[in-house]
Amino acid sequence: MQVEVLVGMGRWSEWWWWCARPGRLPRAAPLSILLATILTLISLLFFLNAKGLARQKWADPLIHELGDHDLAGAPQHHPDLVTYIKQLHLLTPHKGPYQLNNPNITDFSQNGQSQKVEEILKGKRGGVFVEAGAYDGESLSNTLYLEQQLGWHGLLVEPDPWNFWSLRKKGRKAHAVQACLSPSPFPREVTFKQSDTMGHIASVGEEGSRRGIFTRVKCFPLYSLLLALNTTHVHFLSLDVEGAELQVLKTVPWERVTIDVICVEHRHIPEGSQALQNFLEEQGYILHSSLGDDYIFVRSKLQESPANDVL
Repeated sequence: MQVEVLVGMGRWSEWWWWCARPGRLPRAAPLSILLATILTLISLLFFLNAKGLARQKWADPLIHELGDHDLAGAPQHHPDLVTYIKQLHLLTPHKGPYQLNNPNITDFSQNGQSQKVEEILKGKRGGVFVEAGAYDGESLSNTLYLEQQLGWHGLLVEPDPWNFWSLRKKGRKAHAVQACLSPSPFPREVTFKQSDTMGHIASVGEEGSRRGIFTRVKCFPLYSLLLALNTTHVHFLSLDVEGAELQVLKTVPWERVTIDVICVEHRHIPEGSQALQNFLEEQGYILHSSLGDDYIFVRSKLQESPANDVL
């Protein structure tokens, strides 16, 4: 392989010298530009591949050897799964300045969800959030206000690769993972239908359709992600996963996890809004308010919660 590349480079040099002779360059210029572009793209691909391999070398040897199929169906608390997420999927917060499209906006949430959380938690500073369905990290964000104004930190979960690419450019001071929240208490890989803010796990009927843009994405249980963050106390969970909200909540081991305030979009839940309310009431929550398509639930024993965990 290396010999072929060197021979190819040698031929490229001879060709370029021939083209550079007086009178020949103008005629060969378009082809020269095309070949130079191709070589640049090849070099960029080699660089990105080398960068990815270098990142994987930091992973634990056991995790590096595990294939995705080895973790499929693993219990959500399994230490190998947690390490796999932490080392290969969880991206760290940005340290530089924000790069927002609308830096003068204060509350980016659609119906004032962020300030409602601030009101419920009495202006709490330094809290921990998880936002699933984080979109581009700015538009319609239920957590950016808390991060900027109150010094909160946490996790942004976004499965759509285009949206996630935009999210990472915004300079958010939170961990991020390109994945969906698993509707089962174990990791899985699903077909995801990309649709801007309406992206969702494709149904059986949709998977065979040629209409739309589909991609394969990994899904991790919420509890597994929390363990990867070294916390089990979340002050605010924003859950907007286009219909899988109740299934995701049912995977949570509530005896091991503390979530103070939950904002859930209920419009697309197949089981219905009442089923969502009934389930969370059984877990010790009360319906505090309704904002647009979102319900705000508050843990009834909020005042008795233990000391805050820190990421």
